[in-house]
Amino acid sequence: MKKSAPSLLSMMLLGLIALWLAGCATGPTATAPAKTTPEMLREAGFKLYPAETPQELAHLRTCPADTVMIHERPGAKCYAFADPPSKSMYIGDEEAYQRFKAILEKQERRIREQRIESDPLFWPMWGTRWGGG
Repeated sequence: MKKSAPSLLSMMLLGLIALWLAGCATGPTATAPAKTTPEMLREAGFKLYPAETPQELAHLRTCPADTVMIHERPGAKCYAFADPPSKSMYIGDEEAYQRFKAILEKQERRIREQRIESDPLFWPMWGTRWGGG
């Protein structure tokens, strides 16, 4: 009888360890990877505008990194995100931006935003392409 008590205890302990290890195997590592910013922008409704000229490519490189730029002028407001690796500008309206922020909150990521007071190149290059110029 004395020999059965330790082996029963051992079996229970091994069972608990097995359950714990199984729980670790199905934890956060089994979830889908985080979405990239461009994926989230597209999901939110931002439109992708590839740079088509050398001037547009040069302008993309001057935009702040990892930043949603808020461009305003009378009668038009848009949100833009430069993506130099894809040689593109993502542009969205207020509704797309709000959806993007909600997606970000779900991902617990942060992105800076910057109100651009004067960027003489933005509206001539990108405004007419998305319908805000």
